[in-house]
Amino acid sequence: MTAASAATAPVGHNDGVTDTPRRGRPRSADADEAILTATLAVVGEAGFRGLSMDIVAERAGVSKATIYRRWPSKEALVLEAMRHAINPLDDVDLGSVEADLTTYLGNLAERMSHGKMSDVLPHLIDVAVHDPQLRHSLDEYVAQRRVPLLAILRRGIDRGEVAAHVDPELVVDAFVGPFTYRRLLTGAAIDEGFVRELIALLLPAIVGE
Repeated sequence: MTAASAATAPVGHNDGVTDTPRRGRPRSADADEAILTATLAVVGEAGFRGLSMDIVAERAGVSKATIYRRWPSKEALVLEAMRHAINPLDDVDLGSVEADLTTYLGNLAERMSHGKMSDVLPHLIDVAVHDPQLRHSLDEYVAQRRVPLLAILRRGIDRGEVAAHVDPELVVDAFVGPFTYRRLLTGAAIDEGFVRELIALLLPAIVGE
């Protein structure tokens, strides 16, 4: 280019080379999927105590730095993996509150007793007490998993099986609380017999007249 042509060239002209600034490398959905899948696999095999970012990174085929850029701790990573891959219990509508509760709570008992993530929740709760961000994420996770049980109770109110004055949120606490108490504190059985006794105790207190 001559001096004259350079003087008349438009501002920003650089012989075909764009001036658009480069952006950071975009987050890979494939990497996210590989990391979350590897996390669930490791926890399922070795439990939460056997989980390490090094093992997850090796399984997922990524660097440990890649994981930490996405999730600041293994607790946050496990919670995201649970949210991503472990579906809430299905909504149950068998035509009566008692049948619905028996099925739903039976499924819950199975997961809490034998599910591959059954040792994770106690640790997450413990850490969330001191970690507001994890606490918020855990609260969201729990709220999502209350939805099917709330739906059972609200349908019961609509059908007249459950008293209209009953607070569904409080009843969910009453039904699920004993599961958590046994899982975290007493270690007592969470089985079909426990579910039957719990329903027999609580159902009469909420039925409509």
